[in-house]
Amino acid sequence: ARGLMKQYNGVPAVDGVDLDVRAGEFVSLLGPSGCGKTTTLRMIAGLEPVDDGEIRIDGADVTDLPPQRRNLGMVFQNYALFPNLTAFENIAFALRVRRRSKSEVNARVNELLDTVHLRDAATKYPHELSGGMQQRVALARALAISPPLLLLDEPLSALDAAIRDELRTELRRLQLQLNVTVIYVTHDQSEAMALSDTIVVMEHGKVSQVGTPRDLYDRPATKFTAAFVGA
Repeated sequence: ARGLMKQYNGVPAVDGVDLDVRAGEFVSLLGPSGCGKTTTLRMIAGLEPVDDGEIRIDGADVTDLPPQRRNLGMVFQNYALFPNLTAFENIAFALRVRRRSKSEVNARVNELLDTVHLRDAATKYPHELSGGMQQRVALARALAISPPLLLLDEPLSALDAAIRDELRTELRRLQLQLNVTVIYVTHDQSEAMALSDTIVVMEHGKVSQVGTPRDLYDRPATKFTAAFVGA
């Protein structure tokens, strides 16, 4: 992304954000509420129109493409599972929309159910699953189409602390196992530290600092980064 801009009623929500993400990298957008991190993610997803700037994925300009033509995976805070579909059918949904064969759908969904350790829950509906299990189904559904980029908007924030810690580890394992590229939005510095290859600290719609977790902790470039990332 280059020079991303977004204003609401004349007030900048995202103000000239540049973002580089390498294939297979886990990048977290970290900052307090209102810093522009979710708006940035939504522009990358195509859910929010860009006022100015450019978004490229695998070299292709997608700035003006609708979400369905970007072929990205996304998991929201509330998971947005279809309540009338089983875990299997939720994961299969995007594949069926793309008219994949029945055998291909079955093989891919079963592979993902195994990957997220939910084969025994395949026939259960969302209301029959715990919050942690619903989150795994949402992840598997987002990964079904093998997207070039997976966008995660605070997907663990609705879970209690113990499950959140467990799924944090599970999410990193999945990302490394599948070699998927991730942009992850969080306000939780410990979460960003545990998951990320690179952290982008945001403040008032701008990038305050970009670096590895170690860089940000040991060598903060701004007072804001020091205060937000430090203890």
